[in-house]
Amino acid sequence: LSANDHPLTSKTMRKVKEQPSSWSINDVSTWRSMPAKSASVARFENIDEVSKGSDYSEQSKDEQLSPTQLYSSLQDGHSSDTLKKTLQDILNPARIAALEACDVQPVPYDSYSFSSYIFTLKGRNLSMIISPLLALLLWGLGWQLLFMFLPKGDSYNEVIGTYESDLQRTLSSVNDLISTLVTPVSFLLVFRLGRAAIRFWDARQATGLMIEKCRSNIATATVGFISPIRQKRRYCRRQKQRSDNTETNHGQRDGKKGDTDKEKIQSAQIPQPGAKEIELLCEYARWLTSFPVAVKHFLRPEERLGWDDTAYYKKQRFEIGPLLCDEDANHVMLSYEDERGQPVFDRNAKRVRDPPLVVLNRLHELSYDIAHHDYDEDNKGSFNPTPQQRAAFFQQLNNQINILCASFGIMERIKNTPLPFVYVIHLRSILLLYLFLWNMTSIASIGWIALPALFAFNLSMLGIEAASVECERPFDWNSNHLTMGKFCILIARNIAQAMKEIRY
Repeated sequence: LSANDHPLTSKTMRKVKEQPSSWSINDVSTWRSMPAKSASVARFENIDEVSKGSDYSEQSKDEQLSPTQLYSSLQDGHSSDTLKKTLQDILNPARIAALEACDVQPVPYDSYSFSSYIFTLKGRNLSMIISPLLALLLWGLGWQLLFMFLPKGDSYNEVIGTYESDLQRTLSSVNDLISTLVTPVSFLLVFRLGRAAIRFWDARQATGLMIEKCRSNIATATVGFISPIRQKRRYCRRQKQRSDNTETNHGQRDGKKGDTDKEKIQSAQIPQPGAKEIELLCEYARWLTSFPVAVKHFLRPEERLGWDDTAYYKKQRFEIGPLLCDEDANHVMLSYEDERGQPVFDRNAKRVRDPPLVVLNRLHELSYDIAHHDYDEDNKGSFNPTPQQRAAFFQQLNNQINILCASFGIMERIKNTPLPFVYVIHLRSILLLYLFLWNMTSIASIGWIALPALFAFNLSMLGIEAASVECERPFDWNSNHLTMGKFCILIARNIAQAMKEIRY
């Protein structure tokens, strides 16, 4: 797709183009203040012309938070504000719009109808087979012209109603011999398409596993991390209720005891989650939300027609948005480092990291901090989990993170391991040999009338191989490939829902 294919109106595109182009790799003000409508052009050429002033007045009041305001809550003691800002960053409209725009929408069709889109060319991998298809058509035309100018023999062809040359008669006689090749060719094609379909389903199964474990991991983290605070609140409520009942029943007779109970209650007020707990949990949620985005960046090709490195960097930065600071975002997005050890988007530099592993390592660190957090430093740890509980909690979080790593490994294997070269080259060699021989002998036997049928047959056989290639590694910008951006949005919404439903 190009900028001309974007569904925005020409008026809107002109408005975006009028903005000054002042974006640099070290400038993060653009994505922080960029509205959803402008962010939707993040995958096209005009990304360089989107600046921090475009359509900013059209944003809602909640979206007009400055970069300083977005992160100020992480430095104060107001846990509710910290949680609110984290939810805003996870569901940031500009970030969500950029993720929506990063996929090519799949072609819709009715599974129960043979006629829906049966004559459409969209979604077919015609670019791969157009060259051999035209070569076979010209091959057939060439043989037909040759047969027209060769001297005619004594053999009469009843199918085409004319005398045929000796060469034409000879080629017609071997037609049955050539047709036997269709059996091994069909077997090779069926196996090829079957393996490609399995690889496609394995890729989708791995993304489903990633979605599932992100949901269960954030649920485990929120429930396990907040549970000690809920236990202490329940204890303090019971103590307060017991003290109120004691004071009512005994009145002034047990004034001294009542004073003692009041002192206990005053020393053990009903606690609220502290800033440290909420900040740690919010940081964990930010990194977990970044994981599917990092996986998508790793799986998608590093080059695309019409995109330079700077534009590609900006598109990825929009998708991470305010989840991570600039330094962390660069480590998540950039796999290469320069001579000074600084992350760069230069494929000629030294490759030093796989971005998804950066997120996974950070999640491992935060899971340990969460499992071993000290909730009750001023009360001799009476509400802290036991060492056994901490170990079980950490093990559960760690196992879920390991499954996320396994799902990433499955997708990495599918991306980096096509079918063996020897199988593919043998299949294509036999397929083309059969098609060229079959077209030649069919023209010799039937003549001009065979050309339409041969064209359809060639298209069907070559189309099977093209469909196999299309399904083999489904991570590109393609209508037949997985919509990784939608998966990232789904995970973000699930994590935000889990954070919203925290009960103290």
